Amino acid sequence: MKLFKNQEDMIYNKIKNETLILKIMPSLIFIFFASITQAQTLKVGPRIQKTQNMYWENGISAQYSFENFKPNQFFVGFDFVSSRLGTAFNSNAIKQDNYLLSASWHFNKNKPYHFVTRLNAGYFYSDLEEDMFKEIPNTAFLVSPEIGFSYDFKKLPISLNVGTGYYIITEKDGYSPGTLQPLYFHLDIYYTFFKP
Repeated sequence: MKLFKNQEDMIYNKIKNETLILKIMPSLIFIFFASITQAQTLKVGPRIQKTQNMYWENGISAQYSFENFKPNQFFVGFDFVSSRLGTAFNSNAIKQDNYLLSASWHFNKNKPYHFVTRLNAGYFYSDLEEDMFKEIPNTAFLVSPEIGFSYDFKKLPISLNVGTGYYIITEKDGYSPGTLQPLYFHLDIYYTFFKP
């Protein structure tokens, strides 16, 4: 009977989390894209990400800074990475998606290289596809601190960003997705659309 109760709790929490994300995410994405018109610097480009002992997850990254608040030092961003564009492409690997909103601080503002600290928050979803897996956890809230290094090319509107982060998994054992591993590494290649 205890196992049945735990399964009920797990299903209830999963539905509650998915409902909350579905309510919040569209508003956050709208705010993000509406704010782009106010950005002093907008950087967009591909992200290549590897989770330690797990999948390659690739996607897109966008970062922007505001003209009136710590320009080119404080950035807000959105990232989407998926194993569908990495390990799961043309394979039987589990298809999983990560949606992240971020705030980052770039040190050495007036130099082409920057040490970067970043805090991400978002949502993880793994598509288990088969009904027989419906009771296995496949969603999670994501929170991850990150450190990294960024380099802006002087004569090109290109910048490179490398970083490592750690997902803080808050769920108890058995309640978080098995393919969500904490440590990851990434490379972002940004094209700068707006620059002061």
